[in-house]
This record gives sequence, structure tokens and C-alpha cells, in this order.
Amino acid sequence: MSLAYVKKTYEKFGREDPLYAVLSRKECRHNRWDTDEFFATGRAEVRDVLDYTARLGLRMDFSRALDFGCGVGRLSQALAEHFQNVVGVDIAESMVAKARDFNRHGPRVRYVVNSSDDLACVEGGAFDFVYSVITLQHIPPEASARYIAEFFRVLRAGGVAVFQIPSGRRYRPGSLSEMAYHVRRLYLRRLWKIVRGRPPVEIHYIAREDVERIVESSGGRLIDATCWPDPAKFKPNFRYCAVKKV
Repeated sequence: MSLAYVKKTYEKFGREDPLYAVLSRKECRHNRWDTDEFFATGRAEVRDVLDYTARLGLRMDFSRALDFGCGVGRLSQALAEHFQNVVGVDIAESMVAKARDFNRHGPRVRYVVNSSDDLACVEGGAFDFVYSVITLQHIPPEASARYIAEFFRVLRAGGVAVFQIPSGRRYRPGSLSEMAYHVRRLYLRRLWKIVRGRPPVEIHYIAREDVERIVESSGGRLIDATCWPDPAKFKPNFRYCAVKKV
């Protein structure tokens, strides 16, 4: 499936309301985010996810990290406080331009525009940590599945990937049910959001069993899958942690 609509949506966001597009708090729409507060949320989130991997007993080098769906660099800048080098990847040139403006870590943080459904823009086997949240859910599931597989291609042996994506009903590829899913998610929901005056972002999911299969077939080993952001409340939204097999 084409990523053209996703790119078009986030190019517009990057020009008009980039911080809200990354972290969509209602009260911060129309460029009302305080920049310091915005980036402070990234530092808190990165501390949380590194504590999470430590609690799971995972050890990793802190040499290179990849921020997939980096937007304006909210998490890339935070990761640079822990890793020697960080690469942020995003589909929108306008977002990456803002990220470069916000960069406070010089050449230790590099931002890359990527409009393809792979990560050929970065080298394989080069990263100790891959992190992605509130990104895959906005991408058609076929592309998200390929990106998840790519996380393990770009990781070093023993490297850690943490990523989030909602779960839901599994559809047989090519079935009428799958076609109906795409009509609802790609067209009807977009139209409904436009009618309501809301940003026409897509929301997608991949069934948990399919995510687990992708991880395993891509050379990963699943360590944990936790309802996110609040494990105490059951929602079909999972944060996955996996390592690349040695």
C-alpha cells in the first residue's frame, strides 16, 4: 500500500503544527506547546523505557540508537543523553527540517528522511537500540509489518527493539474482511475526521499474534508485550520488547 497519504498528512503537519502532530494534546493544538515542556516529555519517556529494559534484565551497549518516526526529534534528543550517536528517521521532510532546527547535540544526532517502506536509508547491523512509539499506528499495516522486520535487520546481534502498535482482529490476507478493514480505516475514518474538523490521521493495528510472528521470522526473540501506556488497564495497545538473536 502507498505511503503517499501518510507523507502528505505529516508534511502538512510539519509546516503548520509540528509539535502537536507528534504529541497530540488537545490544549496544545495550534502551536500552543511550550517547547521546553515538550522536550521534557521525551526525556521522561526515554528514562522510562530504559528503566523498562533494565527491569527485563536486558543489557545493551549505548553506542547507537535509532528513533523510528522521529518527528521533530522529541525522543531523538532525549536518546542522545544516553547514547553516543542517534539517528532519527521520519517520512516528512518538513518534520525533519524542524528536528534539525531543534537539535542540541550537533553531529551526534543525524536526521534522515525516508519515504520507502524499508529502512535502506540506514545501514544494517549497526544499532544497539531501536525505539518507536505512536508511529506504526499511523501507517498502513502492510508497511508497518515491513518496518518491524527491518528493525531486526538494522540491529546488532543482541540489540534491543522496543516499539508500540495497537492490536486487533486478524484478517486473512486478500479476504473481503481485510478489504472492508482498509475501506473503513483508509477512507471512511479519514472522511469522518475531516467532517468533524479533526486532523485526518490514520489509525491502524496489527494483531498481536502477527507481530509475534514477524519478530520471530525476522531473527528476533520476543521478551515482553505489555499493554501500554497503563498495564493496569486492558487496552489492545501493546508495547513490545524484543532482542535480535545472537
